[in-house]
Amino acid sequence: MIRVRSAPAALLAVLLATLAVLGMARPADAYMKLDAWHGHVAFGYAKLVSDSLAPAGSISVAAGIDYPLNAQWRLGPTIAFNLLGSSQTRRGSVNAGLDYAMFDVALMASYQPKKGPFTHLAFGPGLALPHADLSVAGGGAAFGDLTVSEAKPEFAADLTLGPRINSVVGVGIELGTRIVPVTQGTWSVWTARFAIHY
Repeated sequence: MIRVRSAPAALLAVLLATLAVLGMARPADAYMKLDAWHGHVAFGYAKLVSDSLAPAGSISVAAGIDYPLNAQWRLGPTIAFNLLGSSQTRRGSVNAGLDYAMFDVALMASYQPKKGPFTHLAFGPGLALPHADLSVAGGGAAFGDLTVSEAKPEFAADLTLGPRINSVVGVGIELGTRIVPVTQGTWSVWTARFAIHY
């Protein structure tokens, strides 16, 4: 059964928290400046670490926006979709396939250090929709304990390595993780993506 009743409320909480923190980040007489918003897009590879059935991994894409809190800290939402791949399992004489994927949205605080190999360090809470969908010709009831279709809280973190140049657009390699507790255990989704910050 899909457990998504809490998803709209959790998503709304993330969005309201974003607005609230951004509102507190500036004096009451100041206004948000449109040109102060920054964004990023990223695409690459994602790998699920969970149990022996975890697939080899596949495509990952992400995008986000953020607003400055001060000279080095920014805050904003990031959304990501990870197509995690498929795996096969067998019970008795029946074979079944599991297709894995996860969508998530996170409220990320992003730190931009002035020195070091990393240009962006981002982390924060989020809402994840992990899926492990069953594909079987018959006897699917025997594999019901393997399926995942839930709305769960997550911890998200991303690190970006890239050159430090004074440019409107910056590129780099983004390494990230999403830690999600599911009914069967814990999903750890690890990503390596090419990122464009603008």
